Amino acid sequence: MKVFERAEDLLHIHSELGSQKLAFIPTMGALHQGHLSLVRAAQDMGHKTIVSIFVNPLQFNNSEDLLKYPRTLEHDLALLEAQGVDFVFTPTNEEMYPTTTADVVVDLGLLDSRFEGAFRPGHFHGVVQVVYRLFKYVNPSEVFFGQKDLQQCLVIEQLIEQVFPHIKMHRIPTMREESGLAMSSRNVRLSSESMLKAAEISKSLKDIATRKEEFCEAVVWHAQRLTQMGFEVEYLSCVSMPWMDALECDHFSKEPNGSNGPQNAVIFAGSLNGVRLIDNWVF
Repeated sequence: MKVFERAEDLLHIHSELGSQKLAFIPTMGALHQGHLSLVRAAQDMGHKTIVSIFVNPLQFNNSEDLLKYPRTLEHDLALLEAQGVDFVFTPTNEEMYPTTTADVVVDLGLLDSRFEGAFRPGHFHGVVQVVYRLFKYVNPSEVFFGQKDLQQCLVIEQLIEQVFPHIKMHRIPTMREESGLAMSSRNVRLSSESMLKAAEISKSLKDIATRKEEFCEAVVWHAQRLTQMGFEVEYLSCVSMPWMDALECDHFSKEPNGSNGPQNAVIFAGSLNGVRLIDNWVF
């Protein structure tokens, strides 16, 4: 496994590919099995893999949250090497944001102002800028992202469609603990008791997704249930993709799994004992 810190060193990677494609998995470190599932998905397709580790300051609208974000580079590198990753890119802030690089402009429609966009102003601007730079530096054929960050996936799909149409995007289903809790780097901040309680999020999402015509009543009931359990619920909603339009009760698709795959999702964001958690159930 080769580790690079400078973008210019990445230029040599493509000469080592031969007939293989380069698959890219961007991360902010604090890696877990969810991240490794993205690597395995790329490896199963026969691709060479490159993983980036960079805690992007632009996508934190809360400076305290940025300071608390776990940084475990040595452990992360050991995990990636054991998984058989070919290359790792660990740039500095100066490498990622040189004064000579202009910001990219992407039309995100309403994705930038609803749900995560509303609760984290500027977040998706930061996501777009860092991923744009990473794509330019790495120049991958295919990229792999976890579906847990569903709205972020939809944002990146717009970046690819508008700026990098040659890149193929893979959205990989969320890895979960046995309890159903979505794997997340933030989970390390939860106590064992809170971990068990946080697993109730996925149970609510799955139940709402099965309710069909009764989903509006189910959303209200589960929002109240989670609140009574101690969650500070920011949103719990049923949406359609790709623009995260809220589903109206009388416009619920009875057959969401059309020719283009799942089109609807139940989405959640909220805090438990000061730890912000997001999850979704795509159907």
